Amino acid sequence: MFEKILDIIFPPKCIFCNKILNYGVKSSICENCNLKIPFLNGRDINLIKTNNYFDDIICVCEYSGIIKEALIKYKFFNRPSFGRTFAKLIYDKIKGMTDWEKVDIIIGVPLHRKKEKKRGYNQAHLISKQLGRLLEIKVNKNILVRTKNTDSQSLLNRADRLRNVKDAFLVTDSNLVKDKSILILDDILTTGTTLDECCKALKDAGARKVIAAVIATGRKF
Repeated sequence: MFEKILDIIFPPKCIFCNKILNYGVKSSICENCNLKIPFLNGRDINLIKTNNYFDDIICVCEYSGIIKEALIKYKFFNRPSFGRTFAKLIYDKIKGMTDWEKVDIIIGVPLHRKKEKKRGYNQAHLISKQLGRLLEIKVNKNILVRTKNTDSQSLLNRADRLRNVKDAFLVTDSNLVKDKSILILDDILTTGTTLDECCKALKDAGARKVIAAVIATGRKF
């Protein structure tokens, strides 16, 4: 109800071009911009290497064009409201799967508390929270924590990325993940090292299945 009132007072706008949208829209994307989104075809992307800790990965878009621009704004220029639209994009992709109902818990890739305090929000958690509402699946922010205040992955090569996030994540209560199917969300996939370390921690704690999902990927598969 509160969100509906806000939509009336502050009409929703397209996150890409700022065009005012009709009241009640479920995602803040106009028709013209929707045609420009570089969607990836198919349900899952099969990774070339076989030693990943996640069982499946869902990538919605290529990390290019208007999606890249919007994700940069969302992550670094204080646009937390974009999270609702990104969640809807992932929701539309997941609803095309036949087994999403088997997911027990949704979590976002955690930020270190110092980095989250500086940014003001965890962009992955905002997406996971909105997606949890859409899918009616429990979201838990405290199951997985980042214990190391790592350097930004975007500034590192692949070898340094691996060293940077190694053992950086911890499951706080293994009883909450044991034998569970978990969907873990992040905004961007580059090499996949951060997501893989998160999934390793979850698998080591007893998770039965871990599915990774991202808005966009810069990897070529």
